[in-house]
Order: sequence, then C-alpha cells, then structure tokens
Amino acid sequence: FRPPGAMAMDSCLTAIMKEVMNKEKKFQEKWKEEQRRQRELEGVPLVKSAPVSPKKSCQVNQLEQMLGGTSNPHLTLVRGRLHDDPQALLRYGVSKDGQGRSAYLNQQGRLQPAERYGRQITTTHEYGWTAHAATKNHTTSPFAHRPLIANDFYRKMGVPMRSYSAGAL
Repeated sequence: FRPPGAMAMDSCLTAIMKEVMNKEKKFQEKWKEEQRRQRELEGVPLVKSAPVSPKKSCQVNQLEQMLGGTSNPHLTLVRGRLHDDPQALLRYGVSKDGQGRSAYLNQQGRLQPAERYGRQITTTHEYGWTAHAATKNHTTSPFAHRPLIANDFYRKMGVPMRSYSAGAL
C-alpha cells in the first residue's frame, strides 16, 4: 500500500544519485592525495592520527564507573582551567550532578571559536575572528562619554567621600 501523493520508487533516479555520490567520493580521495603530495613537497611532516579506540556503549561506561574500573576525571578538574581530556568528562557521571554532558559542555563553552574550530566555520565568525587582536591596544577617545552622574551629582563639596554608618556622626 502506498500513501496518496507518494511517488513510486524510481530505480533510474537512484542509480543516478549513486553515480553522483561515487564521483564525489573519488574526487574527495583524489583531492586528499593531492594535498598529501603537496605537503610532502613543502616538507611539512605528516601528522598521523592516533589510533581510534573501539567505541563503548554508555551501559559499559556506567558499569565500569560503578565497579571502579575508571577514575573520576572530575576530581582532577581545577576551577578556571580547561581539562586536558574533555572526552573523559563527557563519559563519566551524569548531568544532574554537574558531571557528564553538563561538565563537557561547560568546558567546551569556555573555548574561543578559534580554539574550538581552528578555522572560520560560518560567515558570522568573520566578524569576531580577529576582533581580539584589533581591540588589544584600544584606548578611548578624549571626547568619549564620561561618568557624568558620579562627577556632577555626587561632588565632594568639601565633605570627604567616606561611607558613614547611621550612628557614626
């Protein structure tokens, strides 16, 4: 039974889509090989990725935590510092206790976009990507707004500006 308005399966269209995907895959492999050769010619050392460990399910992680097979990475967490292995924070504990996903997102939220992504991902990153360097040596204009309220309404008028308690006159 086919719902009304649904198209029949089109094997010709499916074959065309498969062909396009295979062409894109071949092009991507060719591009990566060209990039690798270019890096070799420039003398840039090849960076080998670390071997990927087999993925564990969340149930296995929980059992290891309950049986004491893994140490708690949240104990070594220092306030104001970034953890050296944020994936360990993600895999240990539950968000309700401020661990697990909650701690991981808290750590990742502290990173600047340049540290998080390494390059500009969206067009809005273009505006703030170099803002830190541009505002590093910024000084205010001599014609900028001044704190008028503090200077005009709360002048000393010969009275020292100290906070007095109610009974100390």
